[in-house]
Amino acid sequence: MLLVLFLSALGFTDAQNSFTVNGFTGTSGEIVVNSETGSSIFFWQFNAMNGNISTDTRPLVIWTGGGPGCSSEIGLLIEGIAPIQIDSSGNPINNPSSWHIRTHILAIDFPYDTGFSITNDPSEIQNTTSGAVQYLYTFLAKLATQYPSWFGRDIYWFGEDYSGHFIPAIASLILQNNQIQGNPIIKLKGIGLGSPWISAIDQMQYYDISASYIGLLSPSQRNSIWNVQSQLFSSISRKNYTGAFSNWQTLIQMMWNYTGVSMYNVRTTSNQTYQNLYYYLNQPSVKKNILNVPSSAIWNACNSQIFNSFASDAMQPITTPIIISLLSQIKVLIYRGMDDIYTNELGIHMWLVGLPWSNAIDFTETRRSTWSVQGNVAGYVQTGFNLTYVQVFGAGHEVGINQPYALRDLAFRFMFNQGWN
Repeated sequence: MLLVLFLSALGFTDAQNSFTVNGFTGTSGEIVVNSETGSSIFFWQFNAMNGNISTDTRPLVIWTGGGPGCSSEIGLLIEGIAPIQIDSSGNPINNPSSWHIRTHILAIDFPYDTGFSITNDPSEIQNTTSGAVQYLYTFLAKLATQYPSWFGRDIYWFGEDYSGHFIPAIASLILQNNQIQGNPIIKLKGIGLGSPWISAIDQMQYYDISASYIGLLSPSQRNSIWNVQSQLFSSISRKNYTGAFSNWQTLIQMMWNYTGVSMYNVRTTSNQTYQNLYYYLNQPSVKKNILNVPSSAIWNACNSQIFNSFASDAMQPITTPIIISLLSQIKVLIYRGMDDIYTNELGIHMWLVGLPWSNAIDFTETRRSTWSVQGNVAGYVQTGFNLTYVQVFGAGHEVGINQPYALRDLAFRFMFNQGWN
């Protein structure tokens, strides 16, 4: 039954409905976050296989995209998370690597003006992580009020890329607000950060080494890259974050010009496109019967204006203290594809071993081991106390595009405490 709540005299409404696609069921639609302007957040929820989110206790996986400004539908439909995927002709087909075999799934388009989420007031577009997660929490609280059974279960929040900023921040806010009487209790048990953008100053100073080690840069090219990295490092040290962002854009363009391969996956010479998603998600019948969004809504994979608006935020070391706090409260998983230079191994590793948290020795002194999926070595894992770090063979920045079964396996091992042997 369609739920329509008239929230103001202006007529802005929440609109959600149940749907069925390829036999899979769930709920989708929009929650109005600001009743004065009509700014809203889009969500798409899939039920677990043979499950009922209204009555069972299976975990809920929340998924958000990266960018910032890239839609959650990318990971949901391209990386094997949802029970459907979209073929090259733009048609929904069953997905054999879906996470719904054990969990319910909730994808959220965030921040505003990403995917199907919109704002009608430019002043509401926040350009900082701390500002944006405030209205994300408002959305969650409204959703939890309408669907309390969704949140009365263990919840794990996964995402990739810029979710390395967003997810720790919203996780911290959830845990804080859970302590305030009258707020809905959101039972967050852990977060999973895929190929995360966490600490610019750590991650971007190793592009030269990472690319040179696999033969992508000549000595003179490596020197040129190092010079720009030094400028970037200096800009961040002086808190000139917009300057650092400009340095970084120069760095990315130089890497592309020198190597001819994608920094997101060095085994490819072009970046991922999403034309099949664009075709499917913008069909009038899909918007009406499955997504429950207005016919006028237009889906795009990423919004470059939102990406650029977070330029200063992207360069700031805001995530480290939040992660340190979270590690004493919930489980934290960090995973990445080994063919990704954008969020390279050296940068992530140096950041991890430098984390000044109380149980650091439990992690740093744990030996890295191999981990297998379906009898084949899938990558490496290191875990200690509440922190787990996984590297995935044969995968780029969007791990599930190349290794969807490995992605599901590592997520389930993390959520269900299955171990790594």
